[in-house]
Formats: sequence, structure tokens, C-alpha cells
Amino acid sequence: MKKVVSETSGAVFSLPWFVAKDEGFFTEEGIDMEFVESIAVKVDQHTTDPNEVDPILGHTPFEDQQVAIYRA
Repeated sequence: MKKVVSETSGAVFSLPWFVAKDEGFFTEEGIDMEFVESIAVKVDQHTTDPNEVDPILGHTPFEDQQVAIYRA
């Protein structure tokens, strides 16, 4: 099976992916799907200054080749 790693995002966006994995759709297609926690969840963004928040925070795991799928 081919291993594919994707980061999670908000529940509303990740739910279809989780359901597909639970239903075995990825396995049926020969994909070993793994989900990792989004880096955006790990970063404390409690600030009142919008200039202190990276607007494209989620791209880093893809560029660092930690995940195989970039979900914008």
C-alpha cells in the first residue's frame, strides 16, 4: 500500500477524510492514510495584533515534506 500523510484542519474540513478512512475507502484504493495534527493547532495565536499572525501558517508541513497533501 502507498503511504499518504495529511495534516488535519478544522473538524468541518477534516470530517469527510476521517469518515473515508473509517469506512475503509482509502484501504480499498491501496492507500495507507495517516493524519497528523495541524501545526496551526500547535501555535498559540492569542494576540490582539494582526501583524503577529502568519496568514499562511498551514503551508509549512507541506513544504517541509512532512505531509503529502496540501489542503488550503
